[in-house]
Amino acid sequence: SPAVTAFTPTSGLNDVVREVKVQIAYLPFPGTVLVTFGGVEVPSSVHASSNKKSSLVMFNTTKSLLGAIPVAIKPKKCLDPCVDQVNFTFTSLDASVPSLLAPPSGMASQQATLPKITLEKFPAQYSALAVTMVRTSNNTELACTVKTVDRIGALVQLDVDKPAAGLSDGKYSVRIEVTDTGGKKTVLIPSFVVYDGRAPKVVSYGPAEVPTVASAGGRLLQLQSRVS
Repeated sequence: SPAVTAFTPTSGLNDVVREVKVQIAYLPFPGTVLVTFGGVEVPSSVHASSNKKSSLVMFNTTKSLLGAIPVAIKPKKCLDPCVDQVNFTFTSLDASVPSLLAPPSGMASQQATLPKITLEKFPAQYSALAVTMVRTSNNTELACTVKTVDRIGALVQLDVDKPAAGLSDGKYSVRIEVTDTGGKKTVLIPSFVVYDGRAPKVVSYGPAEVPTVASAGGRLLQLQSRVS
């Protein structure tokens, strides 16, 4: 029976129409297909390179829909319930939600402020802005203070103080919530590591590999092949 082996892209913003390419194994061939996106038929085509073993189907998404959008592809003449239909989901993202640009991955616990957080698509006007750090081990929420919001062209940089209670070493997530006329929008840095900035740490090393047998000063040297 037919099966989806790959499709790209797997997600896209809801304010633009995207072409999605779907690789399907053993789709009845030759023939035309019917593609529904969110239950609505959308324009589609089958690439000329397709054959009985592998077909490449292209279709266009539609605007406005959000979330996990069901996609169904079947031969056009196949009546419901169609045994040759394949199904998958395409993730439609809200274009109005701010997005992170090169999010920071961590900081030393001794630092007073978080690394600068840069966002795009930040609302021009907002009524509330909150930054919260959540400790992964126990889900403890620690409120941060936003010191400044700097606009640099189409981007916004947040200067944020660390929680007043301080930070212990470990793994966190950082939640940024901004409220505008469209409601509350949440941006998440899922992985943020706090470490002891005074502790020794490896910044680089080399070489990455050494031979197990070598000579130095005319003497044969041999290393153990397993070194940790």
